[in-house]
Amino acid sequence: MVKIVVDPGHGGNDLGVVVGDLREKDLTLQLSLRMRGYLMSRYRVHVCMTRTTDRTLSLLERVAYANQLNADFFCSLHINSGGEKGWESYVKSTSTPNAYLTAQHRLHSKVMSLLEPYKIIDRGEKQADFYVLRYTRMPGVLLESLFIDTMKERRYLQNHSFMTTLAHAMGEGVARALQLSSRRAGIVYRIIAGSFLDRDLAVARQRFLRLGGIESIIMNVGLSQKYYQVQAGAFQVRSNAEARLQRIQRMGLTHVFIG
Repeated sequence: MVKIVVDPGHGGNDLGVVVGDLREKDLTLQLSLRMRGYLMSRYRVHVCMTRTTDRTLSLLERVAYANQLNADFFCSLHINSGGEKGWESYVKSTSTPNAYLTAQHRLHSKVMSLLEPYKIIDRGEKQADFYVLRYTRMPGVLLESLFIDTMKERRYLQNHSFMTTLAHAMGEGVARALQLSSRRAGIVYRIIAGSFLDRDLAVARQRFLRLGGIESIIMNVGLSQKYYQVQAGAFQVRSNAEARLQRIQRMGLTHVFIG
């Protein structure tokens, strides 16, 4: 299964750009979580995130995470600033393979077509040697969504409906870039209760779930033997999967999702 790493920019002590009570680190996390949910509910793909909460991560840690997982694609989300308008995408500018540019074009054009009703300005398909693009060992993009310091676009960023549309548009763009396969009839909804590079941590999670009456299995889903996933149930009916998800969340685990 295709594995994607979504990277919500900034986080923790790194606020990103701040305008009033609107902080870039919060917006990137909102978009990333909604994008992950969209992709995993519609396509045969596994989506990992560099962070799912408000925590500090260095650029080195973000890159190392994606490389250790042997991800197939890396997508870093940011919000722009500088008083301009529009949406833009980046790939690395040093020795850029044609495959990277092709993926960028597919993603970019799809996102812009879905945002057309909002009259969002297309700032173009660009190249830059951002650290997270230069040092990840897989195709990757960095997406700059609107300008937090422009009044009209700030209002969009504060609008729940628009943020969902934007996240879904970027998710659809990634699906187009990677030509992901759609989920079909007979889908199985799996509860992913943790993903770990250390198997001992996966075993500890499995024991914790068992104390709460939930059985689980540990699966090696990566291309590396260092990546272990705890699966706490598989259901053909989504509502049953959601009930299991909520039960686990009541046990205090927040990094749980339906895959």
